[in-house]
Amino acid sequence: MDIENNDTAKKSSAARKTGSLLIHIGRFIAFIAAAFLVVMMISEGALKNISTADIAGLLLIIFGVIALAAYALSFWKVNYAAFLLIAVSLAYLIHSFYYLNNGQIALWLLTGMPHLVAAVLLLLGWRIKKANRSK
Repeated sequence: MDIENNDTAKKSSAARKTGSLLIHIGRFIAFIAAAFLVVMMISEGALKNISTADIAGLLLIIFGVIALAAYALSFWKVNYAAFLLIAVSLAYLIHSFYYLNNGQIALWLLTGMPHLVAAVLLLLGWRIKKANRSK
């Protein structure tokens, strides 16, 4: 009996470690993607004198700031941060189709896809840790 309980505890511990690893990788990707985008947008605005009257550029900066907030939130509530990153990714998709005449999917692959990947990793890690918490 003790051998079965010990084996179950080892599997549960390994699963929790896997979940934690996925969460850390998701946080890393979320931070890099959001920081890259905010720095890129601010530097692009500084070079071209984009004012805050340009709503398309301002929205991109706001989405990047929201993604950075989701990164910070991931240290307390991983699932909420993942849902926020999914919303940011979808906002980038809608933004690229609304403001560009041919809806360039390549722009979304650069801006929104890293946030979606980070969100999926955060959700998977959170779910794995939650499923193995009670065992």
